[in-house]
Amino acid sequence: MVSPLVTTAALLLLSSSPLNKIPNYLTGKIALDERVIFFPTAANQINTTHWNVPIHGWIFEPENESKKRKAFVKILERFFHIKNKEEKQILKRRVMPFVVDNQSLKFVNIKIDGGNNNNNNNNNNNNNNRIHRMPRSAKDGHFFRELILHEDELPTNKDGIVTFHTIDGVGDNDNQSRIFTGHVHLIPPTGISIVSDIDDTVKITNYLNKKEFYKNTFIREFKVVPGMVELYQKLYNNNNSSQQNYNNEINNNCSFHYVSASPYQLFEELYKFLIEKEGFPYATFHLKKIRVKDKTLLELLADPQDYKIRQIEPLLRRFPNRKFIFVGDSGEKDIEVYIELYNKYPKQIHKIWIRNVNNATDDRFCGLLDDDNSNNIWQYFNDGTDIML
Repeated sequence: MVSPLVTTAALLLLSSSPLNKIPNYLTGKIALDERVIFFPTAANQINTTHWNVPIHGWIFEPENESKKRKAFVKILERFFHIKNKEEKQILKRRVMPFVVDNQSLKFVNIKIDGGNNNNNNNNNNNNNNRIHRMPRSAKDGHFFRELILHEDELPTNKDGIVTFHTIDGVGDNDNQSRIFTGHVHLIPPTGISIVSDIDDTVKITNYLNKKEFYKNTFIREFKVVPGMVELYQKLYNNNNSSQQNYNNEINNNCSFHYVSASPYQLFEELYKFLIEKEGFPYATFHLKKIRVKDKTLLELLADPQDYKIRQIEPLLRRFPNRKFIFVGDSGEKDIEVYIELYNKYPKQIHKIWIRNVNNATDDRFCGLLDDDNSNNIWQYFNDGTDIML
């Protein structure tokens, strides 16, 4: 996702950064100059009453006023030959998350919101007041914990979304602006799950043209692939209504999961564009963890096939009774990823839809298992209007 110039400049910029102090190390209180981002995750039911609830977050100090970081942005402005104000603003928004000060060895406390659960007995109210301590963050600022919770502790909205928020220490946060909110999607054992790539699948990126790719990623407003919002909305509405409108074998609920080689540093920009601006259905995000200070930066150059399989296969294992539709593009390794997973989990994978961005031929699918159904599994498309439900 990042050019060699960006990588080199970032390493030089951060190599001389002083070690950050760790205020309130024992309390879990979030410092005034720190932020926490929670990434949307998928919870799975482990029995009739309990759920496995993943919490994934990132603690960092933005350092927006850092002179070194401002100088770094100036270098990139020259690299991209930026002259107009709009492109400068976009570049700063997109690049600054890559050069924040990640906060390691920090922890936060969270509490699940009351939601709209109709069960208002005293036990449920007590459960909703429980405080959950997260593990200390790693060097990249990320932390992850799986909570095993009773369904009474997980009040949801109408779309099955649980909301939680940070608190300071053992009490509620006094400063409302310092409360950070996250969401978890409770996904039933049966239904349909859409696993979707982002770049050149739902968002125009032009990955195969590196000059255009970098511009579309860092200095231009994102643009949606025509028809994809409508397609995903239709999938969601058809499978979350009172009737089964999309094949009788699939039960009435639909979840979405974005699995992309984009780094988590672009999460906020992607979420605001896809969910808030364009109106795609709520989705979980499975992106790459990188840190410009160490070898994880090389993950940006790693083979996406292995990475995507490692992200998607846990979903197939956690939801063995759901039907999956894989959506990607022909520009990189989506076809090969989906073929490998289909051959391993043929009964779970319902369809493979590939946006054809480089005149790919049918030969790309020759690796599918030779059975009576494989020819009906996959389809190329140019935009969302080509897919007939």
